[in-house]
Amino acid sequence: PRHISGGHRFQVKLGSRRPGYRIALRAASGLLDAVNADSPGDRAVRIAKKYVGARYTEGGASPRTGFDCSGYTMYVYHRAGIASLPHNAQTQRNVRYMHRITRSQARPGDLVFYLSGSSAYHVAIYAGHGYQYTAATPRDGVRYQAIWSRDVVFGTDWH
Repeated sequence: PRHISGGHRFQVKLGSRRPGYRIALRAASGLLDAVNADSPGDRAVRIAKKYVGARYTEGGASPRTGFDCSGYTMYVYHRAGIASLPHNAQTQRNVRYMHRITRSQARPGDLVFYLSGSSAYHVAIYAGHGYQYTAATPRDGVRYQAIWSRDVVFGTDWH
């Protein structure tokens, strides 16, 4: 019964428990607008892809200086708005909000931790289907490649 004129801004805040959302604004007359909202993992993968080809730099954590493995995951997770991670693979694995998941539970955007004994020496971003985005060596830089070891564990803080 009331008409509202002028521009309006609507903000919807959603929890990160589900992989993605379809947001629809409806009125009595029907659908006003709809949009798909990315999951945190979708955002992480989209950002990780942008830096394929960036150089590897020991201790690096930005596209300007180059990345090492944990600097890359730290940067991507920060830019995706997922988490503030420390700059060390083992420390990332042990942050209080990171929990271990099985390979079958892993979703694109989760972290892949490479183990030597019980310690993580390398970390990458899971891309799905056995692939990852990683900053592994000075020769390769940041690349998209298959997970190269069976001695890995997966971790997430968003599902």
